[in-house]
Amino acid sequence: MTLPLDNIRIIDLSRMLPGPYCSMILGDLGAEIIHIRTPNHPNPDIPVFYEKNGKKINAFESIIMRNKKSITLDLKSEEGKEIFCKLIEKSDVILESFKPDITKILCIDYETLSKINRGLIYCSLTGFGQNGPYRNLAGHNLNYVGLSGILDLNREQARSKNEEHENYPIPPGSHSAAISGAYSAAIGILSAIIERERNPKKEGQYIDIAMLDSAFSIMPIIAAFNFSKIPNPLHGSAPYYQIYKTKDNKFLTIASFEQKYWKRLCEILGRSDLLNKQFAQNEEKEDLYNELQKEILKKNQKEWEKILTYKDTCVFPIKNFNQACEDPQIKSRNMIIERNYQDFGKIKMINSPIKFSRTPIEIKSLAPKLGEHTEKILNELKYTDEEISILRKKNII
Repeated sequence: MTLPLDNIRIIDLSRMLPGPYCSMILGDLGAEIIHIRTPNHPNPDIPVFYEKNGKKINAFESIIMRNKKSITLDLKSEEGKEIFCKLIEKSDVILESFKPDITKILCIDYETLSKINRGLIYCSLTGFGQNGPYRNLAGHNLNYVGLSGILDLNREQARSKNEEHENYPIPPGSHSAAISGAYSAAIGILSAIIERERNPKKEGQYIDIAMLDSAFSIMPIIAAFNFSKIPNPLHGSAPYYQIYKTKDNKFLTIASFEQKYWKRLCEILGRSDLLNKQFAQNEEKEDLYNELQKEILKKNQKEWEKILTYKDTCVFPIKNFNQACEDPQIKSRNMIIERNYQDFGKIKMINSPIKFSRTPIEIKSLAPKLGEHTEKILNELKYTDEEISILRKKNII
């Protein structure tokens, strides 16, 4: 059985979450991913570990580095660059996340490498992209969601005039800018591969992805409300699109936006008097929120889940991550998988959300050790054991 990206080789120079997540997607789809780090690489980017019987496995990298090969290479050295260029001759894609201009300093920029391999697709995934006043500034997910407008929406909304709180923005629990950047890069790379096969010269091209752009682009509903100067009801101020506390101090999400769902919710709650108040404003909106909250406080979360979830009301419980792992829908979609690490035992990882009918995605290889495939790949490039030994002594690999 083949996978969609079989026979596509991708060189990954990226670090942290966005780039490695992108190459994880492409590796799951069958691409050969060669991840390059510097020799004697320091501590992992995100140091969270499984520990058992005195042994440690990086929990983050066990997910993000699956289906990849790992080599070490000093790209600042002439010998390291020579090896890298030989790899480029036999590769389809390069993914990197350096600050702009660093690749030119290292002589591994698109202009240089495309002369070696004109079919090369070169994707730069950075915080701010290759142009603009912020292009060389450092940043992380929290900065990008702050700049994009997402974080301003991620704050507790006043649901009644009696509520008093600072209304500060709340740091999000997920990394929407980083992950949306990774998906944007993956889409760009896949599209460029298709285009390359269609153009007569089989030429590759350069792809510039910014995480700020990606974060900004995932807000079409926000943009629609803003551009049309209509207040946005979908970020915590509308009673029909809101979070409610249950009797056992847990929470429900009610998102009965369409009138058919609102009608069903009111009927099940036995509150037909609220049917025509869905879009109430001012004090009447406050009264509506208070009436719904009174109803939801009558039962605990599990009881409401049985009563409302399967009645198509767009009402669901709020769960923590561990509870989400046990959710019957997540489990039925096989989104948590276990794999056995040699001399360690089973560990869990998140599965791919892409479900193919004919060529299902599989985890063909677990996260490699740092530099695990260096020698094998150098052998493929016709380096002798003696040459490899010299490179190792010189700390090139």
